[in-house]
Amino acid sequence: MNNEASRYLELLEQRITLLDSLSETLSAARAAVVSFDIDALESRVTQQQLLCREIQTLDEQVERLQYQCAVHLRLRGGQTTDDPHAKVEDALHRLHQAQANVKQLNDVHQAVLSRSQRTVLALLHSLRTFEGSYQEAALLQATKRAGMQEHA
Repeated sequence: MNNEASRYLELLEQRITLLDSLSETLSAARAAVVSFDIDALESRVTQQQLLCREIQTLDEQVERLQYQCAVHLRLRGGQTTDDPHAKVEDALHRLHQAQANVKQLNDVHQAVLSRSQRTVLALLHSLRTFEGSYQEAALLQATKRAGMQEHA
């Protein structure tokens, strides 16, 4: 395997690792939303941002190298029998699986956040609806306590 092909394989492996890490942070963020752990959610979002930046930087390198060694690697979908090409094909297959996993987790995370937003909005609306009732009850209790203290 030439140097370009080796570097390409190395970059693919790095991307797979980063995507797997991104999947883990998406799952952890979903768990933080469900458990109402805002600090953990913020931490996971920060991790996701960093991972996305790393993936973007890596993608630029992969794209440049892909053009340079596409002819050597015969990446047009044909089956190859020699080991270096099989390694690249295997890495590409795992890369597509990792990308599909991140997309699926991202879709789930987006749905959880959307449902959470609707729940929070409903709770806020509910509180606004009963705001006067709670306020009146609190004032009535305070008045009763003040009256009891005057008689004592």
